[in-house]
Amino acid sequence: MNENKEKVYILSLGSALDPFVDHFCNEYKMLLKEIGYEVEHIFYQNIDSVNKATFVGKGKLEAIHDYYMDNKENGVKKLACAFEITAVQKKNMEDITGLTVFDRTQVILDIFDNNAKTREAKLQVEIAKLYYSKAHLINESASYSQVTSGGGAHNKGEGEKEIELKRRRIANAIVQKNKELEEIKFSRSNSRNARRDSILPKISIVGYTNAGKSTLMNKLLEASKAQEKKNVLQKDALFATLETSTRLISIHDFPEFILTDTVGFISDLPHYLIDAFRSTLEEITEADLLIQVVDSHSPFLNDEVRTTNEVLMSLGADTKKMIYLYNKYDLLDKGGFTTLPKKNERYVSLQNDEDLETVVSFICEAISVDWKKANLLLPYSIDINGFKKENYCLRVEAKENGHEVTAKLNPKIEYKYKDYLL
Repeated sequence: MNENKEKVYILSLGSALDPFVDHFCNEYKMLLKEIGYEVEHIFYQNIDSVNKATFVGKGKLEAIHDYYMDNKENGVKKLACAFEITAVQKKNMEDITGLTVFDRTQVILDIFDNNAKTREAKLQVEIAKLYYSKAHLINESASYSQVTSGGGAHNKGEGEKEIELKRRRIANAIVQKNKELEEIKFSRSNSRNARRDSILPKISIVGYTNAGKSTLMNKLLEASKAQEKKNVLQKDALFATLETSTRLISIHDFPEFILTDTVGFISDLPHYLIDAFRSTLEEITEADLLIQVVDSHSPFLNDEVRTTNEVLMSLGADTKKMIYLYNKYDLLDKGGFTTLPKKNERYVSLQNDEDLETVVSFICEAISVDWKKANLLLPYSIDINGFKKENYCLRVEAKENGHEVTAKLNPKIEYKYKDYLL
């Protein structure tokens, strides 16, 4: 990333005195920082309805132009809208302000583009950018008066023909890249089918971007006895993880499970990205359990939880069994939360190794909540460690003729132990 960041103005909807607007703008600052921008000034505007020609009122844009002209010494030449605009609105905003204008969707697409490492992620981002480009084609010869009067619709000429040609080219490119993505999806589907046939529980980590999902994955990997321990990228940045990573977690005395880390969510995540990453996010729909990691230090954690749940609903995964890990608990003011955690919640600091066993126990309790609890006498010929990997063992006591065990039995293999029930 460019260390000498380019300065930029932000245009935000709402009031600077609104705490949610302030939070939204701070989040937008972080997004802009990821692609090398530093915010010089924020303009705010309340609107009752969207102006189809300029989104906000022309008067506000003229005021931005005046500010730009009076402060040229700061070197700002760009205006970043904290919302998505049409190509026509972009052109007219640039004409009035004298600044280069871009929107929030373009910023997020650029971040995804920078962070995509695998061929699958690159294809997904390319498809999303093509859809965005297709939706933002414009006849450069159209005038502001045609847009505001609607007269341009009756004057189709060379510009409109060129747009149609570009639209067809983009549509063809989308078809081609979707074909490439389908081949990768087929390979992923085979892996998913193999996991579906496994007796091991399947868990997906979900949550708002930068809440600590990759930290959770890596902490569990560090504690795991499984041979495949390759860590996932862990970085204090928005959308650091785009690739879906799946690992076997095998921790001493706890049942094994298959864990998948997923791309983080954000408010108003562009639908182009949700659609393009749908094949990756399908991992979530196959899970037996979802772990939602929440940044408990965020003043807007309820909004972030709601955003995550809304994306899960759009994927048809909102009815999945889910537990909540309220991370970064150590950063809260003394006293922390004023309410006790619910049955499916825990307050933790994933940077604290002492919290890890609590987390693992919490996960295994959630996995096995519907498993049958039983007392068994297992002869010594049965590998007790293997039994623990497949079931949730609560108590083991060595007796003269075998291990006396209290356990919650994995329903997929419960039949194997029916002869040993006490």
